[in-house]
Amino acid sequence: MPELLAEGHVRGPAMPPIVEAVQDELVRLWDLALVIDAEDRLPFELAVVEVVTNAVRHAKPPGGEVQLDLEVEVHPDLLLARLFELGAQPVVIPEGAGEMPGPDAEAGRGLALARQLLTTITCERRDGANVWTLTRRPAPHDAR
Repeated sequence: MPELLAEGHVRGPAMPPIVEAVQDELVRLWDLALVIDAEDRLPFELAVVEVVTNAVRHAKPPGGEVQLDLEVEVHPDLLLARLFELGAQPVVIPEGAGEMPGPDAEAGRGLALARQLLTTITCERRDGANVWTLTRRPAPHDAR
């Protein structure tokens, strides 16, 4: 794997304050990885925040608690985030979740938006946790 420019980590309960903690951590990482242009930072950050927000809203099983554990790596040619939903109910991705809903829909844009902004997005069930892997490959500097 290429040079690691920066890495970050946020862990906490699947509650609204973790979204701000994730945003703060991403700002810290961008300060360490100035070679990553805003045209790649901003879409990646938006996608990560959308997936974390989805976890806050949907991962908690009835009567249970969920911990979110986010790991982020910034490489010159790869932005990578892994979100572990610890104690979460298994993800059921509805058919059509990758498509943007109609203009009158009140929800359902988060996953569709993330898919448009990322190179890849996957979710798998591993050891009782949902594991989301998000990647974005920045455009080469000579292509800009």
